Amino acid sequence: MSVTIREIALQAGVSRGTVDRVLNGRSGVKPEIRQRILTIAEELQYVPNVAAKALAYNRKPIQIGIVMPPKEISFFDDIRKGIHAAEDELKGLGIRLEYVYINNQLPDDGARAIQTLIASGASGILFSSIDDEVNRASINKAVEQGIPVVTFNSDVENSRRSCFVGQDLGKSGEIAAGLMSRIFKGKAKVLVVVSNLKFHAQRMRYQHFKAHLAHSEIEVVDVIEGYDRYEDTFRKMESALKTYPDLDGLYLSIGHAGACMDAVKMAGKGGQLRIVCNDLIPEVEQGLREGLIDFTIMQNPMQQGYRSLRILYDLIFTGKKPDHEIQYTDTSILIAESLY
Repeated sequence: MSVTIREIALQAGVSRGTVDRVLNGRSGVKPEIRQRILTIAEELQYVPNVAAKALAYNRKPIQIGIVMPPKEISFFDDIRKGIHAAEDELKGLGIRLEYVYINNQLPDDGARAIQTLIASGASGILFSSIDDEVNRASINKAVEQGIPVVTFNSDVENSRRSCFVGQDLGKSGEIAAGLMSRIFKGKAKVLVVVSNLKFHAQRMRYQHFKAHLAHSEIEVVDVIEGYDRYEDTFRKMESALKTYPDLDGLYLSIGHAGACMDAVKMAGKGGQLRIVCNDLIPEVEQGLREGLIDFTIMQNPMQQGYRSLRILYDLIFTGKKPDHEIQYTDTSILIAESLY
């Protein structure tokens, strides 16, 4: 016989309405009571009536907030495709997506987005932004109010998010270092370009790249942050190429790859500098085809979007927790010949 909400309420010493709020991911329940109800539901092996919930949510769809960097950053196009693929599979099961695009240079923007989504009644949040105390506190506040959070592409470490879906970022940086070591057998000078080191993804790649080269003859001369903006990246790249005229290579962890390619070509170093980067945005694909880029390291962004929404949906809709706190997507290496 299936376990009912009434049985859970009796054991927890609360009303059926309180149990219903917890099992449906709604706010307004104290954290200790919420945890007691969830523990009892798990012990009793409570299975929600998915069909009934779907019918109810179709009358009033649950809102899922998606917080991510500016829409013009082309890398996130494939993540959105993955989210839309999951959304298509869940059609008729009562969800409504609310995208919130934030300024990735303003640390408070992510926190404000979370607070706005909480106030608007979001039942869950997908989050990709700066890894800092402000965002950490906002994620924790959402979870305390019964709103699960899944981070994707770039994590917020030591927060109470349910899980992170993305690349093994440290391994990605190490792979980039390994590729550089195979390009340069002896001494070499390499510059690193990132979007913003406050992003966990960028910081982890850079730190592991540098650490992996520590005992080699390859010197990491500098790291520049371009904040995914063409003007900032181009100006800093132009300056760096003048500062290090004997530069041998670039690692684009990534930022505005188009600005990097333009700066390299304008400096007359196209084909001279050896370049390793991440992802396959249009500018990187063009760089591979033109012979400017040697390798790019892929991270399957469509899977990041797809899996993130499916995990969050299961958390809200059935209470199913992810199998693992960290969900890595596949990593692969592409060369120009991979495109043909």
